[in-house]
Amino acid sequence: MFRDSNIIMWLSRREEKEILALCKTHLDKVVETVEEMKWVVNSFCNEDFNALEEHYKKAFDSERAADDIKHRILRDVSTGPLHPIDREEVIRLVLTADDIAENAKSGGRKLRFASTKCLTDQISARLREMADMCVEIVRSVRVAFEKLSVGTEAAIEAANQVEILEESIDEFRMGLLKAILSCKQPVVSVRSLGPWLMLLNSIENMEDVADRSEDVADVIRSIAILR
Repeated sequence: MFRDSNIIMWLSRREEKEILALCKTHLDKVVETVEEMKWVVNSFCNEDFNALEEHYKKAFDSERAADDIKHRILRDVSTGPLHPIDREEVIRLVLTADDIAENAKSGGRKLRFASTKCLTDQISARLREMADMCVEIVRSVRVAFEKLSVGTEAAIEAANQVEILEESIDEFRMGLLKAILSCKQPVVSVRSLGPWLMLLNSIENMEDVADRSEDVADVIRSIAILR
Protein backbone atom coordinates (compact mmCIF):
# COMPACT_ATOMS: atom_id res chain seq x y z
CA MET A 1 0.00 0.00 0.00
CA PHE A 2 1.03 3.64 -0.34
CA ARG A 3 3.24 5.03 2.46
CA ASP A 4 4.10 8.68 3.04
CA SER A 5 7.55 8.29 1.56
CA ASN A 6 6.24 6.39 -1.43
CA ILE A 7 3.61 9.05 -2.13
CA ILE A 8 6.23 11.80 -2.01
CA MET A 9 8.48 9.91 -4.41
CA TRP A 10 5.49 9.12 -6.65
CA LEU A 11 4.43 12.73 -6.99
CA SER A 12 7.97 14.05 -7.40
CA ARG A 13 8.96 11.83 -10.30
CA ARG A 14 7.96 12.58 -13.85
CA GLU A 15 7.31 8.92 -14.65
CA GLU A 16 4.86 8.48 -11.80
CA LYS A 17 3.11 11.75 -12.60
CA GLU A 18 2.57 10.49 -16.11
CA ILE A 19 1.02 7.28 -14.79
CA LEU A 20 -1.33 9.28 -12.55
CA ALA A 21 -2.30 11.41 -15.54
CA LEU A 22 -2.94 8.27 -17.57
CA CYS A 23 -5.12 6.86 -14.78
CA LYS A 24 -7.17 10.05 -14.91
CA THR A 25 -7.44 9.83 -18.71
CA HIS A 26 -8.49 6.20 -18.41
CA LEU A 27 -11.17 7.14 -15.88
CA ASP A 28 -12.40 9.91 -18.19
CA LYS A 29 -12.95 7.33 -20.93
CA VAL A 30 -14.75 5.05 -18.48
CA VAL A 31 -17.09 7.91 -17.61
CA GLU A 32 -17.65 8.63 -21.32
CA THR A 33 -18.63 5.00 -21.87
CA VAL A 34 -21.24 5.14 -19.12
CA GLU A 35 -22.55 8.46 -20.41
CA GLU A 36 -23.06 6.92 -23.85
CA MET A 37 -24.75 3.91 -22.24
CA LYS A 38 -27.20 6.38 -20.70
CA TRP A 39 -28.09 7.65 -24.17
CA VAL A 40 -28.46 4.09 -25.42
CA VAL A 41 -31.02 3.57 -22.65
CA ASN A 42 -32.84 6.78 -23.53
CA SER A 43 -32.91 5.86 -27.21
CA PHE A 44 -34.24 2.40 -26.34
CA CYS A 45 -37.05 3.94 -24.25
CA ASN A 46 -37.87 6.29 -27.15
CA GLU A 47 -37.77 3.33 -29.56
CA ASP A 48 -35.32 5.36 -31.64
CA PHE A 49 -33.14 2.50 -32.80
CA ASN A 50 -31.01 4.59 -35.15
CA ALA A 51 -29.96 6.79 -32.25
CA LEU A 52 -29.46 3.68 -30.14
CA GLU A 53 -26.97 2.30 -32.65
CA GLU A 54 -25.18 5.64 -32.86
CA HIS A 55 -24.74 5.91 -29.11
CA TYR A 56 -23.78 2.26 -28.77
CA LYS A 57 -20.99 2.80 -31.29
CA LYS A 58 -19.75 5.75 -29.23
CA ALA A 59 -19.88 3.62 -26.09
CA PHE A 60 -17.98 0.87 -27.91
CA ASP A 61 -15.32 3.33 -29.08
CA SER A 62 -14.92 4.87 -25.61
CA GLU A 63 -14.58 1.45 -24.00
CA ARG A 64 -11.97 0.46 -26.57
CA ALA A 65 -10.06 3.69 -25.94
CA ALA A 66 -10.17 2.98 -22.20
CA ASP A 67 -8.88 -0.51 -22.89
CA ASP A 68 -5.96 0.86 -24.91
CA ILE A 69 -5.05 3.27 -22.09
CA LYS A 70 -5.31 0.41 -19.59
CA HIS A 71 -2.80 -1.63 -21.56
CA ARG A 72 -0.43 1.33 -21.71
CA ILE A 73 -0.68 1.87 -17.95
CA LEU A 74 -0.06 -1.80 -17.23
CA ARG A 75 2.95 -1.77 -19.53
CA ASP A 76 4.38 1.39 -17.99
CA VAL A 77 3.76 0.17 -14.44
CA SER A 78 5.43 -3.17 -15.14
CA THR A 79 8.61 -1.51 -16.41
CA GLY A 80 8.67 1.67 -14.32
CA PRO A 81 10.32 2.54 -11.00
CA LEU A 82 7.26 2.06 -8.77
CA HIS A 83 7.52 0.23 -5.49
CA PRO A 84 5.90 -3.24 -5.92
CA ILE A 85 3.11 -2.45 -3.45
CA ASP A 86 2.33 0.85 -5.19
CA ARG A 87 2.28 -1.06 -8.47
CA GLU A 88 -0.34 -3.44 -7.08
CA GLU A 89 -2.62 -0.52 -6.13
CA VAL A 90 -2.39 1.04 -9.59
CA ILE A 91 -3.17 -2.27 -11.24
CA ARG A 92 -6.19 -2.83 -8.98
CA LEU A 93 -7.45 0.67 -9.63
CA VAL A 94 -7.18 0.44 -13.41
CA LEU A 95 -8.49 -3.10 -13.83
CA THR A 96 -11.51 -2.45 -11.61
CA ALA A 97 -12.31 0.82 -13.35
CA ASP A 98 -12.04 -0.97 -16.67
CA ASP A 99 -14.77 -3.37 -15.54
CA ILE A 100 -17.11 -0.38 -15.22
CA ALA A 101 -16.67 0.45 -18.91
CA GLU A 102 -17.02 -3.18 -19.95
CA ASN A 103 -20.34 -3.50 -18.12
CA ALA A 104 -21.61 -0.22 -19.56
CA LYS A 105 -20.77 -1.38 -23.07
CA SER A 106 -22.34 -4.79 -22.46
CA GLY A 107 -25.50 -3.23 -21.08
CA GLY A 108 -25.84 -1.06 -24.16
CA ARG A 109 -25.13 -3.96 -26.48
CA LYS A 110 -27.89 -6.09 -24.94
CA LEU A 111 -30.45 -3.33 -25.41
CA ARG A 112 -29.84 -3.62 -29.15
CA PHE A 113 -31.57 -7.01 -28.94
CA ALA A 114 -34.03 -6.30 -26.15
CA SER A 115 -37.79 -6.04 -26.37
CA THR A 116 -39.68 -2.78 -25.86
CA LYS A 117 -43.06 -4.54 -25.55
CA CYS A 118 -43.25 -4.16 -21.77
CA LEU A 119 -42.15 -0.51 -21.73
CA THR A 120 -44.86 1.32 -19.86
CA ASP A 121 -44.33 5.00 -19.13
CA GLN A 122 -43.38 4.07 -15.57
CA ILE A 123 -40.82 1.47 -16.63
CA SER A 124 -39.31 3.81 -19.22
CA ALA A 125 -38.98 6.56 -16.62
CA ARG A 126 -37.30 4.16 -14.20
CA LEU A 127 -34.89 2.87 -16.84
CA ARG A 128 -33.86 6.43 -17.65
CA GLU A 129 -33.43 7.22 -13.97
CA MET A 130 -31.26 4.17 -13.37
CA ALA A 131 -29.05 5.18 -16.31
CA ASP A 132 -28.78 8.68 -14.82
CA MET A 133 -27.77 7.16 -11.48
CA CYS A 134 -25.04 5.15 -13.20
CA VAL A 135 -23.62 8.33 -14.70
CA GLU A 136 -23.79 10.03 -11.32
CA ILE A 137 -21.88 7.27 -9.56
CA VAL A 138 -19.05 7.05 -12.09
CA ARG A 139 -18.65 10.81 -12.02
CA SER A 140 -18.46 10.55 -8.24
CA VAL A 141 -15.70 7.94 -8.59
CA ARG A 142 -13.75 10.38 -10.73
CA VAL A 143 -14.20 13.08 -8.09
CA ALA A 144 -12.92 10.68 -5.42
CA PHE A 145 -9.83 9.94 -7.50
CA GLU A 146 -9.18 13.65 -7.99
CA LYS A 147 -9.54 14.22 -4.24
CA LEU A 148 -6.50 12.02 -3.60
CA SER A 149 -4.37 15.00 -4.56
CA VAL A 150 -6.30 17.20 -2.10
CA GLY A 151 -5.94 15.10 1.03
CA THR A 152 -6.89 11.97 2.91
CA GLU A 153 -10.14 13.22 4.43
CA ALA A 154 -11.42 14.68 1.16
CA ALA A 155 -10.73 11.43 -0.72
CA ILE A 156 -12.35 9.28 1.96
CA GLU A 157 -15.44 11.49 2.10
CA ALA A 158 -15.81 11.37 -1.68
CA ALA A 159 -15.34 7.58 -1.70
CA ASN A 160 -17.99 7.24 0.99
CA GLN A 161 -20.43 9.12 -1.22
CA VAL A 162 -19.86 6.53 -3.94
CA GLU A 163 -20.81 3.78 -1.49
CA ILE A 164 -24.03 5.60 -0.57
CA LEU A 165 -24.93 5.96 -4.25
CA GLU A 166 -24.31 2.24 -4.87
CA GLU A 167 -26.74 1.31 -2.11
CA SER A 168 -29.37 3.61 -3.62
CA ILE A 169 -28.90 2.07 -7.07
CA ASP A 170 -29.21 -1.44 -5.67
CA GLU A 171 -32.53 -0.57 -4.02
CA PHE A 172 -33.74 1.21 -7.14
CA ARG A 173 -32.90 -1.78 -9.33
CA MET A 174 -35.11 -4.06 -7.22
CA GLY A 175 -38.11 -1.80 -7.79
CA LEU A 176 -37.41 -1.63 -11.50
CA LEU A 177 -37.11 -5.41 -11.82
CA LYS A 178 -40.36 -5.85 -9.91
CA ALA A 179 -42.14 -3.51 -12.32
CA ILE A 180 -40.78 -5.34 -15.37
CA LEU A 181 -41.55 -8.80 -13.99
CA SER A 182 -45.11 -7.64 -13.33
CA CYS A 183 -45.51 -6.76 -17.01
CA LYS A 184 -48.37 -8.83 -18.40
CA GLN A 185 -46.80 -9.66 -21.74
CA PRO A 186 -47.36 -13.36 -22.51
CA VAL A 187 -44.31 -15.43 -23.32
CA VAL A 188 -45.29 -17.83 -26.07
CA SER A 189 -41.89 -19.17 -27.12
CA VAL A 190 -38.23 -19.30 -26.24
CA ARG A 191 -37.62 -17.00 -29.19
CA SER A 192 -39.89 -14.30 -27.75
CA LEU A 193 -38.38 -14.79 -24.29
CA GLY A 194 -34.87 -13.92 -25.47
CA PRO A 195 -35.36 -10.17 -26.15
CA TRP A 196 -37.19 -9.81 -22.84
CA LEU A 197 -34.32 -11.45 -20.98
CA MET A 198 -31.88 -9.12 -22.76
CA LEU A 199 -33.59 -6.19 -21.08
CA LEU A 200 -33.23 -7.82 -17.65
CA ASN A 201 -29.59 -8.67 -18.34
CA SER A 202 -28.91 -5.08 -19.41
CA ILE A 203 -30.27 -3.87 -16.08
CA GLU A 204 -27.92 -6.29 -14.32
CA ASN A 205 -25.03 -4.74 -16.24
CA MET A 206 -26.11 -1.32 -15.00
CA GLU A 207 -26.10 -2.69 -11.47
CA ASP A 208 -22.60 -4.04 -12.10
CA VAL A 209 -21.53 -0.54 -13.19
CA ALA A 210 -22.54 0.61 -9.72
CA ASP A 211 -20.90 -2.37 -7.98
CA ARG A 212 -17.59 -1.90 -9.75
CA SER A 213 -17.75 1.84 -9.03
CA GLU A 214 -17.98 1.01 -5.34
CA ASP A 215 -15.01 -1.34 -5.75
CA VAL A 216 -12.94 1.46 -7.27
CA ALA A 217 -13.99 3.72 -4.40
CA ASP A 218 -12.75 1.03 -1.99
CA VAL A 219 -9.33 1.11 -3.68
CA ILE A 220 -9.26 4.90 -3.48
CA ARG A 221 -10.29 4.76 0.18
CA SER A 222 -7.54 2.26 1.05
CA ILE A 223 -4.94 4.43 -0.69
CA ALA A 224 -6.14 7.50 1.19
CA ILE A 225 -6.21 5.76 4.58
CA LEU A 226 -2.73 4.25 4.23
CA ARG A 227 -1.01 7.40 3.03
